Amino acid sequence: MEIASSGASFKKFFKWLFIAIGIFIIITIVNPFVLVGTGKRGVVMNFGAVQDKILSEGIHFRIPIVQKVAKIDIQTQKLENKAFAYSKDIQTVESQLALNYHLKGDVVNKLWQEVGDDYESRLIDPSIQESVKAVTAKFTAQELIEQRARVKDEIKTELFNRLSKYFVVDDFSIIDFSFS
Repeated sequence: MEIASSGASFKKFFKWLFIAIGIFIIITIVNPFVLVGTGKRGVVMNFGAVQDKILSEGIHFRIPIVQKVAKIDIQTQKLENKAFAYSKDIQTVESQLALNYHLKGDVVNKLWQEVGDDYESRLIDPSIQESVKAVTAKFTAQELIEQRARVKDEIKTELFNRLSKYFVVDDFSIIDFSFS
């Protein structure tokens, strides 16, 4: 009789073990949780439509199949760029520039919806080019060298005005000027 009861408890144990393994596999496949890492925000999409809800750092529940979460980095990023422009005295000016920026965490969903993940080439690069051209045209080649700090500040202000909808301009540097 003891053998029969130990066989029944053995079957019961395996039954519960298989149920637990099955639940684990289903949770793993369906994956109802999303982890948003440090310095990132999660953009929630229901069937591809961007929602107003933005996920902060940490673990969050999502509705499997219905919701997807795009993770966007909001930490400070550095972008080096070259810009070609003309000075006031019609000199060709090639500038090597460095921009430190980060995304505003409260509007990443709008950025994702309106621009996508290629925001550097769609927004930042053209803004740098236009800002440098607009400011460089105000100065002669000699003034660009003599008043480098003023030129830098004007370009930074111009960039701030152009990028302030989605980005914070942390710092801007002119690494090098070269003239024709």
